[in-house]
Amino acid sequence: MTDEELWLYTLCKKNGVSITDIELTRLSRFKQLLLDWNKKINLVSRKNEDIVWKGHITLSLSMLFKIRFRSGMNILDLGTGGGFPGIPLAILLPECSFLLLDSTLKKVTTVQSMADSLGLTNVKTIWGRAEELQRQPTFSRKFDAVVARSVSNLSNLLEWGLPFLKPFSGENIVTEKISIAVPSLITFKGTEIAGEELEAQKSYPLVSLKSVPLIFPGSEEVDNFDKKLIIATTRQHARP
Repeated sequence: MTDEELWLYTLCKKNGVSITDIELTRLSRFKQLLLDWNKKINLVSRKNEDIVWKGHITLSLSMLFKIRFRSGMNILDLGTGGGFPGIPLAILLPECSFLLLDSTLKKVTTVQSMADSLGLTNVKTIWGRAEELQRQPTFSRKFDAVVARSVSNLSNLLEWGLPFLKPFSGENIVTEKISIAVPSLITFKGTEIAGEELEAQKSYPLVSLKSVPLIFPGSEEVDNFDKKLIIATTRQHARP
């Protein structure tokens, strides 16, 4: 086990997340694939290549420190870029199905290649624009959860992501301190987004927005840890 793997194993253990040696090896392999591909196509900023393990992979997995996803969930990664948070989550959630969406064909092709190299049979990718795909019967209202990094402002994310969610079921998934309804849209945001939240709430008054600070045992060791999760749930997915 490498020093990076041991560090992540310890962090996961502190936060009640099980991670196997095979999963750690896959995450390390993903990191190497990402860095190799990054020489050819811009998947992550080259200035941040030295923080891929803590600033991208671990940050993606930190979602699991706050939210428990049940087995069998169908999850859309909206604006996956270099495969975040979809690929790290798919490695630790092998019983969930992931569709990784991006509007850049080269990124989609590369992410699919990495998923295939890692043997991730629970990952598929698709190239396209969310605004167009959300209207197609194959994708509209088909997902239990939509996950995303901060790919745009919150209002845009709701516009793009909510139509992919299944109709409200009344079921709950449990976070560390709160219970949230599924289906839900879950995105990483910086801590100073009060203006975005206010604007999104005006545009989508039927949407419940819950903010979960990404503070957890060991969070001070994670690069870019000054984040929180915004969890959006609604009984009605169309803009009123």
